[in-house]
Amino acid sequence: MFGIGFPELLVIAILIILVVGPEQLPQVMRKSVSFIKEAKRHFSEIQTAVNDQLEPMKKPLSTFESTIQQELQHPDQKMAEDRQQLPTDLQVETGGSSSASPHGNSGRMPS
Repeated sequence: MFGIGFPELLVIAILIILVVGPEQLPQVMRKSVSFIKEAKRHFSEIQTAVNDQLEPMKKPLSTFESTIQQELQHPDQKMAEDRQQLPTDLQVETGGSSSASPHGNSGRMPS
């Protein structure tokens, strides 16, 4: 944790005893522990609030991800489906005339 080993912890403990004094050490340790517990509780509350805000976004994103993965796994199938849908889409765009072309003159090129 943070690259602190036993020798570093020992030096920190000795410094705390020298600065605070052995008489006030138990009181300082209790306050430190209560501060750490309170900080953990606040961070836990923040994490819960963030997760609650993100939860509604997870399902649409996972649905979108699975759709994309399916299309990437079977690109030929998706292209075939799109190719079959194309004549229907063209009929809807041109008002139902099946012989319509993008040039508007029954497939003949403009002269």
